[in-house]
Amino acid sequence: MTDTFSDYVDCTPLLDDRAALDRFYDEHGYVYLRGALDRELVRTAAEQMLEGLIALGHATPGTTLDTLAIESFEAVDEVAMHDYVKYDELWNHPTTVKVWEKVFGEPVFVFKSTTIRYYPSAAGAAAPSFLTPLHQDGFYIGPNKDFRTAWIPLLPTTLDIGGVALADGSHRKGPREHVVTEDFRRFGHPVRGIPAQEFGADEQLLFSPMEPGDVLLFHAFMCHKSLPNVSVHPAGMRMSMDTRVQPAASHRGFNALTPWTESAKDASKGIMSKITGTPTTTE
Repeated sequence: MTDTFSDYVDCTPLLDDRAALDRFYDEHGYVYLRGALDRELVRTAAEQMLEGLIALGHATPGTTLDTLAIESFEAVDEVAMHDYVKYDELWNHPTTVKVWEKVFGEPVFVFKSTTIRYYPSAAGAAAPSFLTPLHQDGFYIGPNKDFRTAWIPLLPTTLDIGGVALADGSHRKGPREHVVTEDFRRFGHPVRGIPAQEFGADEQLLFSPMEPGDVLLFHAFMCHKSLPNVSVHPAGMRMSMDTRVQPAASHRGFNALTPWTESAKDASKGIMSKITGTPTTTE
């Protein structure tokens, strides 16, 4: 599988057609919605992230979202940043919950664990090792696999800014082997990814530019990966957040009930616990 991309399909017109929406999700493993979330709520989360970067000394006072640039993602205290971004007020806002419930067709529960991302341009450098390789969230998160990952941009994304690439329909083959790769590291530890040979020629990678208010929701076994920020002239920031959403009636595991920060602070947990909030001794 090569890194050439087809576009996500906009599923917004299917929101009021339960059968068509379910057919699309069952076949492709994702739902992409344009402008489905309240843009002011998303903007507020972006401003809060900016406030945190300024308060922690990574951006100068007076910096705006249009002029924001930081030296390094890894230099930022990721736990401290969570004190500034009130993402649950977005995830659980009545207008947002209405979107989740339209997608699921039933009441939902939003995970307590959220990942926040603020990646500066790394143009001209090797791909940052903290980017996630091809993987499935369901490899780490459970025990039930009926959750969907919800991924949103806080600032506009382009192919140069980066974002998340999905392997269309890859969820249909179920869980895959994940192997430790030294090229991808978090908190100084190598993380697991799916070997390229695990993919067939029919598993096309998808990526489209996204705007604040857009949202991707995808299957626990959707194979996906981060794309690096290589933007220049101007160099922009990739700012995004992701959480998981599941049927309200389903079992609520550790990740569903535990904020990301609680796992990250616990030195006894393994590297993937710090990333996903799920206890593991794999790494």
